[in-house]
Amino acid sequence: MATALPPDKLGVALSGVTAWRMSPDEPVACPLCDAYGLKIVDQSVRPYSEWYALSCPACGLEHTLHIPLAPPM
Repeated sequence: MATALPPDKLGVALSGVTAWRMSPDEPVACPLCDAYGLKIVDQSVRPYSEWYALSCPACGLEHTLHIPLAPPM
């Protein structure tokens, strides 16, 4: 069963995405269950927004993070 990310875990998820962007080959812990193996797929449409699909095989997390960016000048 797929699980959504609770709002109080958003900061942890964003930290995981940042760590993944810095070292994409290193395992990332799930923001929900803390198990390593979180799958992150960058589905961004820059320069307008960043989208990251998060999925965890351990707990069933399925969530997409949306980060709006400033419009191009």
